[in-house]
Amino acid sequence: MSFTKVYRFQDLNGYESVISKGNSEMKFMGFGRILLKAGQTFEYEVVGEEHAVVLQSGDFTVTVEYDDKTVIDGEKGVRGNVYDDLPTAFYAPPRARVRLYSENGMEARVFTAYCEEGNAPYFCPPENVEEGEPGEYIYKRKYRYIFGQPGKHNGDITRLLIVGESVSVPGGWIGFPAHRHDYQIEGKECVLDEIFSFRVKSGSESGQGGLMQHGYDLTADNEKIWDEVNVIESDNTAVALPVGYHTTVALPGSTAYLLWGLAGPCKQYKVQFDERYSWLEGCLY
Repeated sequence: MSFTKVYRFQDLNGYESVISKGNSEMKFMGFGRILLKAGQTFEYEVVGEEHAVVLQSGDFTVTVEYDDKTVIDGEKGVRGNVYDDLPTAFYAPPRARVRLYSENGMEARVFTAYCEEGNAPYFCPPENVEEGEPGEYIYKRKYRYIFGQPGKHNGDITRLLIVGESVSVPGGWIGFPAHRHDYQIEGKECVLDEIFSFRVKSGSESGQGGLMQHGYDLTADNEKIWDEVNVIESDNTAVALPVGYHTTVALPGSTAYLLWGLAGPCKQYKVQFDERYSWLEGCLY
């Protein structure tokens, strides 16, 4: 049995469902991808879930209708690459109708959360993304909060989803010590599903980049219950993380990009870190 399953995109035109209830252990959320050619228009209706759409590369013009009103009217997004450029994103609730047009082609990745009611559609330009660069040495990384939990950046945009990005330094860590979200403390934390999607590049033009995604679980006495490492060497992957601790490290000379999304019965949480590494200050993404 695999606890951290890797999913690979099929490069389908339009909207591609990658992770869902039907092919994973995820209870609260899924993941998809939108791929458009130059000059293509794509329309769809959001049914039974909310969507957080994050542009990866290319350009789009987006219009979103909701409750018989045009709430997002022809807003534009452009992104060269995920390592250097802040993202453009938008939120679409259940019953919203989305129209995307791309002049030069585009790729976007989509976090979904199962719900029948959402909040108003929202367009998030790059200047409304919170970016920071905490940590030192190989623990230094960029974080970008797109849609946060209550009280955090853009915390009132989505109903259930929490979405952001992280970029490592070459050979660096994202989310070390390992942490988990699959536990509940009444009034403080709730169980959250999590999905990661990756891109990776090498410092050498001829070299292949890579990263390692580590997941595991422990008993109360810190004995390993299960322990898995997935090596990611391409940009067409996502990983479902329903249970356990998880952390990510780029291979030497490689830079890792991590697009992360969480969802559960509520958005309020504090992470639980692996206490065996309590001497090192925990860093969420």
